[in-house]
Amino acid sequence: MGYPHPPHPKETVVLSQYFGDPEARTYEGWKKRGGYTALEQALSMAPGEIIEIVKESGLRGRGGAGFPTGLKWSFMPKEKTKPHYLCCNADESEPGTFKDREIMRWTPHALIEGCAIAQYAIQAEVTYIYIRGEFTEPLAIMQQALEEAYRHGILGKDAMGKKGLRLDMYIHRGAGAYICGEETALMNSIEGRRGNPRIKPPFPAAYGVFGMPTTINNVETLAAVPHIINRGAAWYKSLSLSSPKSTGTKLFSVCGHVRKPGNYEVTMGFPLGELIYDLCGGMREGRKLKACIPGGSSVPILNREETESCLLDYEGCIEKGTMLGSGGVIVFDDSADMVYQIMRLARFYAHESCAQCTQCREGTAWTVRILQRILAGEGEMKDLDLLLELAEQMTGKTICVLSDSCAAPVVSGIKKFRDEFEAYIKGARRPVTALA
Repeated sequence: MGYPHPPHPKETVVLSQYFGDPEARTYEGWKKRGGYTALEQALSMAPGEIIEIVKESGLRGRGGAGFPTGLKWSFMPKEKTKPHYLCCNADESEPGTFKDREIMRWTPHALIEGCAIAQYAIQAEVTYIYIRGEFTEPLAIMQQALEEAYRHGILGKDAMGKKGLRLDMYIHRGAGAYICGEETALMNSIEGRRGNPRIKPPFPAAYGVFGMPTTINNVETLAAVPHIINRGAAWYKSLSLSSPKSTGTKLFSVCGHVRKPGNYEVTMGFPLGELIYDLCGGMREGRKLKACIPGGSSVPILNREETESCLLDYEGCIEKGTMLGSGGVIVFDDSADMVYQIMRLARFYAHESCAQCTQCREGTAWTVRILQRILAGEGEMKDLDLLLELAEQMTGKTICVLSDSCAAPVVSGIKKFRDEFEAYIKGARRPVTALA
């Protein structure tokens, strides 16, 4: 997961084309590689035209929700009676996901260009790029790129030489809270408040950061926009191997028990089994695939058969009972203790809960306690029903989906690996008490 791998023949390299190329980080290097031509072209168009092109392309949010990007932009008020804002979500706090940091690390100007186009399209004066505080290297690189963009007239007064157009961008460093990846918690954090999610409605397009109309997009989403402007909506739509509702390429962060972990960019609809076995080199010596989480830790787990037949797009994942999410692919081989791994996931969500909602505050904590009790050999069969009942109370009943995220791997884990839970309860497995 350090230095990028050479492109695999089965990859469709678009966003990751310059990963590993230090010269692409600089303004001059980015200009030589065609940088800012899309912004120049976009500024010659009406804002509404840009929104229609992005709508036509089928680009959907790459942060996890998969909402159509152009449609989201169109929700912004057409009448400019208040300031408009764009927030770029670079928090990337989902376990198993490490794609956005690589975009910022290698191609910071791609993100700045995408933000500038979106900012112009929604008629926003200011963009806030909200970066996870632990991303020290991407933070430094983004700050340097932002300074270059101002110095060369890309941003600021009369941006790109267009008289009267002002585009401003600021980096806001987060403090490392998972919950601040949720869009309304992110806005609260920018305002200097506790990072608690807000009740919706009102939605951000009506009442967002500082009470003004706001759009929030993910890093990967915004980085794709210049390519769509340069090469057209039809080109982007053509990048689809299965469903016409899932277009373009997607970066997948693969980690776990594979020979070649890393970021891989493939066309939407690419087979998950092929990603694991061909691009990532398969399992470690002498091991077999056991399970996979395809969209970051908050989505349901797939067993081996489901993994090998799953297509990596929004519809393909839903068909298998999971979600594409952020594209964080976590792979488990047959050495993995699924009860222990599910407990670790639940413990993460319990720790990261903002404690605003009772179902989440209490539900995540009790889920962890019950799982630890089972692992310690002190569980009972009724604990499995209790976990499922807890999960039901935690799903769809809170302000945000953090408690749903805790419930998803628990429910899918019990359903698909119940024998492992029962083995601990029956004493057929050695108790696990070292829960570090």
